[in-house]
Amino acid sequence: MLKHFKPVSLILVAGAITLPTSVYADLAPEKHETAITQQSGKVSGVVEDDFGPVAGASVVIKGTTHGSITDMDGKFNLEGVKKGDIIQISFIGYATQEVTYTGQSSLNIKLAEDTQKLDEVVVTALGIKKDAKKLGYAVSNVSSEELTRTGGSNIATGLYGKATGVRIQAAPGGGTSAVSISVRGLSSITGNTQPLIIMDGVPLHNSNTNNDGYWGNQRINSNGMVDINPEDVENISILKGAAASALYGSEAANGVVMITTKKAKAGSGTQIDFSANVSFDKVAYMPEIQKEYGPGYDNSQLGNDSQEALTGFRQLRVDRNGNAIVTPNRETYYSWGAKYDPSKMVTYFDGTQRAFAPIDNNQWADIFRTGVNQTYNLSLTNSSEKNNVRFSYTYNDVKAMQLNSNNHKHNFNLNGTFNVTNTIKLNYTATYQNQFIKNRPYRISRLTNNFSGMFGGFTDVAYIRDHTVTSLGYQNSTSSYNGGTSDTLTPDEQFLYTPMGSTSLMSEYFWNIMGKEQLEEHQRFIGAVNPTWEIIPGLTLNGRVAADLTVDKIENKNRAENAHVFSTNGQYSDSYGLNNSRYQIVYSDVMLMFDRTFNELHNVTANLGWTARQESYYKSDVSTSQGLTQENWFHLNASVGTKNASMTKQDLLKTGAFLTASYGYNGWGFLEGSIRQEKTSTLKKGNNSFWYPSASASVLYTELLKDQMPTWWNYGKVRASYGIVGNAPELYRAVLAFKQESLLRGSTYSYNYIDKSIGNESIKPETKYEFEIGLENKFFGNRLGMEFNFYSNTIKDQILQTTSAASMGAQSMLMNVGELSNKGVEFSVYGTPIENKDWKWDLRANVAWNKNTVKKLADGLDVLNHSDIDGGAASLESHVGESMGDWYTYTWKTDENGNYIVGSNGLYITDTSERHKVGNAMPKVTGGFGTSLSYKNFTLDMAFDFRFGGDVLNTPWQYMMAVGNITDAVGVRDHSTGGLFYYCDTEKMDDKGSIHIVNPSEVSNYKRGETMINGHYVWDNGLILPGVKEDGTPNDIIVTQMEANVSQYGWGTGASMSYQDAIQKNSYIKCREISLGYTLPKDLTKKFACNNLMVSAFVRNPFYVYRTLKLFDSETTDGTNWIYQAQLGGSTASARTFGFSVRANF
Repeated sequence: MLKHFKPVSLILVAGAITLPTSVYADLAPEKHETAITQQSGKVSGVVEDDFGPVAGASVVIKGTTHGSITDMDGKFNLEGVKKGDIIQISFIGYATQEVTYTGQSSLNIKLAEDTQKLDEVVVTALGIKKDAKKLGYAVSNVSSEELTRTGGSNIATGLYGKATGVRIQAAPGGGTSAVSISVRGLSSITGNTQPLIIMDGVPLHNSNTNNDGYWGNQRINSNGMVDINPEDVENISILKGAAASALYGSEAANGVVMITTKKAKAGSGTQIDFSANVSFDKVAYMPEIQKEYGPGYDNSQLGNDSQEALTGFRQLRVDRNGNAIVTPNRETYYSWGAKYDPSKMVTYFDGTQRAFAPIDNNQWADIFRTGVNQTYNLSLTNSSEKNNVRFSYTYNDVKAMQLNSNNHKHNFNLNGTFNVTNTIKLNYTATYQNQFIKNRPYRISRLTNNFSGMFGGFTDVAYIRDHTVTSLGYQNSTSSYNGGTSDTLTPDEQFLYTPMGSTSLMSEYFWNIMGKEQLEEHQRFIGAVNPTWEIIPGLTLNGRVAADLTVDKIENKNRAENAHVFSTNGQYSDSYGLNNSRYQIVYSDVMLMFDRTFNELHNVTANLGWTARQESYYKSDVSTSQGLTQENWFHLNASVGTKNASMTKQDLLKTGAFLTASYGYNGWGFLEGSIRQEKTSTLKKGNNSFWYPSASASVLYTELLKDQMPTWWNYGKVRASYGIVGNAPELYRAVLAFKQESLLRGSTYSYNYIDKSIGNESIKPETKYEFEIGLENKFFGNRLGMEFNFYSNTIKDQILQTTSAASMGAQSMLMNVGELSNKGVEFSVYGTPIENKDWKWDLRANVAWNKNTVKKLADGLDVLNHSDIDGGAASLESHVGESMGDWYTYTWKTDENGNYIVGSNGLYITDTSERHKVGNAMPKVTGGFGTSLSYKNFTLDMAFDFRFGGDVLNTPWQYMMAVGNITDAVGVRDHSTGGLFYYCDTEKMDDKGSIHIVNPSEVSNYKRGETMINGHYVWDNGLILPGVKEDGTPNDIIVTQMEANVSQYGWGTGASMSYQDAIQKNSYIKCREISLGYTLPKDLTKKFACNNLMVSAFVRNPFYVYRTLKLFDSETTDGTNWIYQAQLGGSTASARTFGFSVRANF
């Protein structure tokens, strides 16, 4: 991390101007005159580092306030020096040097890095750079090296486990999928929970996305965070507490992510950097399909004398040639059929004869493909006396794991500083991105959350995939020989039998990704101009004008599912839609910055400023209806019916005035305070102004007690802070407006009415009050460091929809009524146990505990229902006095000893009188750890992250347990898996009294379908569920595994149905990334004018060390909303990535 700060950069130059460690002009002129008259002399010189001149370094006479600053060439002139004076040279990030003046006329100073101070330069609110030792609040920092080590496509995924108290959740699907960040838990029950994103002082657009669930848009969308190019990022600072982020007011309740981009390094001349990485994505962590038993039903469903149940096979009428055939029940999605036996030949749904054996290969891999990612970056930097500039171009090309999905992206970045005069400079930055996306990844929820889409071990997924689209480009269908259709132009290509399930959702899934096309062009420009004027030493005027503009064009081209000629009503299945949107942020701020030190003891800084931000959003959506007049002519004018059209427009203006002030005493005591007054245009005048103050203090006790501290204790600080920030209501939610509808269909007359749920003109932002204390220590020459934080916050005025009086004409009204709190502890430690000529071993770890509590809801309301699942079978709720996100479901009845109660049918009895709490969605502990081991030119780095606590609703597992297609559902199928022998006097098993258990000795040569007792077939799949009967006696009633699973799992509510087993602990320790790099020797690279060349191999998402969700990836959730993240809803496959990279500097 330290290496990225090594050369003198204009970031540090700005820090020297605005936060100097010494004063450059005397406040007492009479003392200055006296000093010059005492046989004073003059000295000039140059200050340099390893890369050349250092601009902005402080050169002062120790013990006075008389000094100078080096110019762009590192030169200085210092008058009034007398023999014996000590000249002190300092610059942020470098060790201070002292030289005794003996009458010499010139000095040549070479600064060396101060490894302790380099790490302590941090970016705080409004882009103000400060020494970390002065801060009274916690800030987490992540370097560019940590973000790009394994070639990740966006910066958020590079943050996994690397910042204490920061949790990352990325939807699967690659670099176009949304990323969610939560800082210190959740600060809103129903509002925004994403942090504010700031890049080089510019607020960025980063919306919540993809929260449509099973019935909405199935494309996995992105948010603004994924647009930021990791190759252009120098450093990320995360402001976690309210005191740290208070200057951002009503947008800071969820923390602030401060991104600093790379700039040219002063004195570095001209340099070229090149990097390339190529990686491959493979399907990882999908449910394991059981390969022991084939498709079909058992005797509990078909009857005890059913030949299909006895043999696992069925006799169908005839094939196309009139021949009788034997086949497994291949049309069902259930996997409760016969045990696989490769010696038996059966007819497959394509009409061919196959061995009755499971598909050998990974069927999930047949749904996807190997993804290929390529990223190339070229940057040019140049530093001169007047101008320092960096230009970067990055090209990213992705062949996604999903079939027919690709995207490529061009990213241009320009960043520089122009020195207009010695006191005026102009910083500028511009980023332009142009991305083309063909078919964003499509959710696989139809294959994991719908019975008709599920497949077993006998399903040839590759065959269905390859035959879903006909040679003429239509959706394939089932032949009329098996109840299908004859409306096809390619009858010889039809499925002879329905591939699987009554609606063949797998075929529908493949048609959605191969027969439909979504084309996107995404353009984004982020730019800023930042002039600064040093009015006098220690007083600077800073301004900024910036913009963030996003323009999207999306075309949806849905091909005709069948030829138009087969339509009987003049309506067709092909369609076309066009969506255009634009999101624009225009931002400006101005700040007067004061920084002076008096008598080397008292440092005073103050910043007075004003900010303004205007946001506007426009979206138009037009689509055809009833098909296209010309088959697959994708044009709006081809609409058969009246075109559908909608438009959205939003505007926001927010302004704020702020003041900050800080005081430092003798390098060990620091106080800071700030206040922001904010106004917003979306709330009612007179109710749209809010105040956000903060205060903090810190003490460097190793500096205060330096004479008493042991030499191995290098750094120690204790700090405390308090702040108030807000969370603004969703745009226009405060508006009280009528809705309008036509009086009759087609009528030109309309009427107005009040919606059932209305806004509130008196609504205000949710307000967060947070207290934080912390402790920081470094030992043994900074080779061991640790940080501890405790925080406690209360978020009042939670915005909730609250039941209103009937006299208001609406059922509910938006109100500030709720209260939420978070308490937590954060701890991080890092160290270098080994460091010598050949070896270096670094270790790092962090852990965070957070306890979230709902303190209050609306008056008279103790519970808030966020989501009802599957007709109320389960619900996600927040209860007063508990953490947000309690999982409730109907549970199986138990006796006083905790034994499940079994009904007369041998199945558990569900208590349907009320739902019971069975879990909570909030994780209790999060964190990460890693290690970096270097030997000579080799470096091995590994990063892990973990989560403990928190439950997810695993509906795919619930449904698959009923279907019987996963390994967890194998259970008791026959005697080899623990099944009991029995026979039944009746055809059906409904009358449990007719079932007789058989001693195994009576059926020593048992064969299903052959062995009989008393004229009845003997079965070997008997199961007695653990529990007691209603009379308290042990259960002795026979059921089958299918009977139990279908009745007790599956969808919805029922006499024995419960989701309690599907609400599962989601704890894990995951290896997030591994990289092995080799740096070529410099005596080799210099032969081709290369300063540095490194090659590396890496893997991302390689394995879990531990996980409680055995068959599913812990992170396959959707979007950025915590409610949807509490469910495994069938997002798409996770990827395991293998890759190689090259990095070179010339």
